[in-house]
Amino acid sequence: MRLIFYTLVIFAIYWLIRSLLKPKPKKKINSQLPPQIEDELVKDPMCGIYIPKQKAITAKIGGKVYYFCSQRCKEEYTKQQEVKK
Repeated sequence: MRLIFYTLVIFAIYWLIRSLLKPKPKKKINSQLPPQIEDELVKDPMCGIYIPKQKAITAKIGGKVYYFCSQRCKEEYTKQQEVKK
């Protein structure tokens, strides 16, 4: 009975040491494919921050579309453009 117990303990220690020393498999990176662009970045004319085009708040001012990071930037920029007129 002791022999079976000691054999199991030795096997468990062997398995633990082997799993700790085993090199981890490296992730393969396919460098042949170019990175995929999910969205275009646009610059907020008010604060200068670049934001994804899909998440931007838009405003058409003077026939041109502008992209903003927030409603606040949009309102401030619109007010500035009205003052310039």
